[in-house]
Amino acid sequence: MFRTLAHALLLALPAAPALAADDGLSAATVAVQAIAPTADGRARVSECTGALIAPDLVLTAGHCLDGIASPSQVAAFAYDGDRPKAPPLRVARFARHPDHVVGWRERAGDPSTRRAEIAADLALLKLAAPTPARPLALAPAAAGAPSLTAGTGRDGPGADARSGRLKLTPATEVRFATGEGPRIAFASLARAACRGDSGGPVARDGALWGVVAAILKARGGCGARIVVTPVDPASEGFRRMRAALD
Repeated sequence: MFRTLAHALLLALPAAPALAADDGLSAATVAVQAIAPTADGRARVSECTGALIAPDLVLTAGHCLDGIASPSQVAAFAYDGDRPKAPPLRVARFARHPDHVVGWRERAGDPSTRRAEIAADLALLKLAAPTPARPLALAPAAAGAPSLTAGTGRDGPGADARSGRLKLTPATEVRFATGEGPRIAFASLARAACRGDSGGPVARDGALWGVVAAILKARGGCGARIVVTPVDPASEGFRRMRAALD
């Protein structure tokens, strides 16, 4: 099924110019597709973005895997320039952040609860085989520092918008939530993020410091303000998520 979806995706994309130099961000970015069964016997296909942080390890948003129970229900797609490559990268195992709340985006929440949900919106995919692409290093987040995001979601809000093309977008005005609670960040983008860009890396100088968790005030599935889940590999939650793959 993943092969069929990838083939359709490739046929739908017209040719485009090569991506500019980006410190390895585009080479490490992947598309993530998850297929979850629904109550009516059909399936829901979720499209997200992820990034290699090791040759066989993809970091993405936790909500991208909501509804799946087996690694056979998710696959990743590497890129050649701005276009996905077939065949898909097979996933051997996956793990969500231990504090991830399944379905948090589908229901209302008070500010403190929502902040905690966003801070734990992470997941890891263990690939069945390593890829040759150079993974991204992880770096501490820094407010105000220029960053770059990558996404493989829709290219606009219109009915004729297409998914699958890799887009690189500068992030400006990065700031962190104040007050008590887990650390989350907000950023403005030079171009709107769209549905399918969730889980995409937010990087500075070629090192990943966060992933896209949500789009604020989205219209037609797109918006130029995002919420970012910072990544701290030394945190207990990240270490437990990583250990769950062993």
